[in-house]
Amino acid sequence: MKSPRIVTIAFAISMLSTPAIAQDKPDPQAKPPVPLTGTYDNGYLVAQSADGAFKYWLDGRINLDFATYQGAKNRLPTGFEIRRARIGVKATLFGNFLSEMDLDFADNKIEMKDMWVGYTGVHNTLFKFGNHKPPFSFDTLTSSKNIMFIERAYTDAMAPDRLIGVNASHWESMWQASAGVYGQFGGSFDDKDTLTGGGAGTSQRFSTYGRFSVSPLSYMDKPDRVLHLGVALARRMPDVAKIATSGADLPDRLNASRIFNFSSRPESHVSRAKFLNSGDMKYVDHVTQLAGELAGVMGPVSFQGEYQKTDVIRMPTTVANYVDHTFVGYYGQVMLFLTKGDHRPYVVEEGEFGRVVPQHKNGAVEVGVRYSTLKLDDATAVDPILGGTAKNVTLGTTYFMNTNHKLMFNVIWVSNNDNGKPNKEFAPLPIGTSTTQTSLTGDKFTVISVRYQIAF
Repeated sequence: MKSPRIVTIAFAISMLSTPAIAQDKPDPQAKPPVPLTGTYDNGYLVAQSADGAFKYWLDGRINLDFATYQGAKNRLPTGFEIRRARIGVKATLFGNFLSEMDLDFADNKIEMKDMWVGYTGVHNTLFKFGNHKPPFSFDTLTSSKNIMFIERAYTDAMAPDRLIGVNASHWESMWQASAGVYGQFGGSFDDKDTLTGGGAGTSQRFSTYGRFSVSPLSYMDKPDRVLHLGVALARRMPDVAKIATSGADLPDRLNASRIFNFSSRPESHVSRAKFLNSGDMKYVDHVTQLAGELAGVMGPVSFQGEYQKTDVIRMPTTVANYVDHTFVGYYGQVMLFLTKGDHRPYVVEEGEFGRVVPQHKNGAVEVGVRYSTLKLDDATAVDPILGGTAKNVTLGTTYFMNTNHKLMFNVIWVSNNDNGKPNKEFAPLPIGTSTTQTSLTGDKFTVISVRYQIAF
């Protein structure tokens, strides 16, 4: 009997002498490999073919935040957080096909962000399908890498986040237009059986969005002279929430599960307390939204503002009396570069501000102020919504160390009216016994926050 060692050696020799299997042979139809040259392009690591038909680039960011809340009647915690920790890859394939995949790892969980494919084979046009932001709101569409303050203004609470849908964008030298149809956020569709209290096998209802912007100074060919005028419209459909398994008949229970809720933190994220909250509005047929945008650049000065109006249209029901509601929000902000030659870049084809590239080796410094307000109060005679109204004033300073690194410092004066009340699980103030917790209304306080950002 042969020893195991001899058998192993014989098997190895036989494998070396065996012809390569068919799948290891070169594909006669395959094209030769395309060499990609690696470069550092204004903050991005890019690998690109000589003709530009193939291109891959890394798109990541880390936001390290600190915030302290001074003068609040509710207990708002001082602390640190990883606000964002994203890694993504963008690609151009065969010249006209685009793709993006973006994941976030903040809060010790993985969350899908941008996940889409696109086509640019039509002149100055991009068709996009997948999970991405609908065309609505200048501030919301601007990347978190490029926003002027640590957090976006209050109006972001009413703007839609990423949804799965199809969108078409077209641009010329002085304007851009975008429109799309969208379902729900990727991974959130719930079609569980009715008896388990899920989505009752209901189909998604599709929302529509559109945005148009014009930049009439673009013909001057001066990047530090910009005027942006924009308008956006949306007709949004509610997702189906959990359906009650008892009560009225199924159609009415299904209508009751069509819910919208608007809520917002005080333009700070370290504390999760939301002082503004409309509550769950049931029997929502649809929501219509209108937004107006104004922005511009005049040398070292840049400005930006928006007004948003949201109408919640209800369904008729015999169960209770519900009426339509209207909410509004707006903000205005002005920024100034203290370093010579620096300015905010503007991208006409996207209708938004881009990444700041400092003009000096020691970086760039920008200061600014913002006024922001959101009104979630609509005191109708029937079914009043008293979600609170807040007015904020923010002072900010940003030090752009280079294209990839920046340090931000914000001071926010927050003023809530008597209907502004934080969700008690995030901002309790014990009163009486240790088992009794309630949140105080009408809170006014100051937020001091710092962010260190690396974007690559």
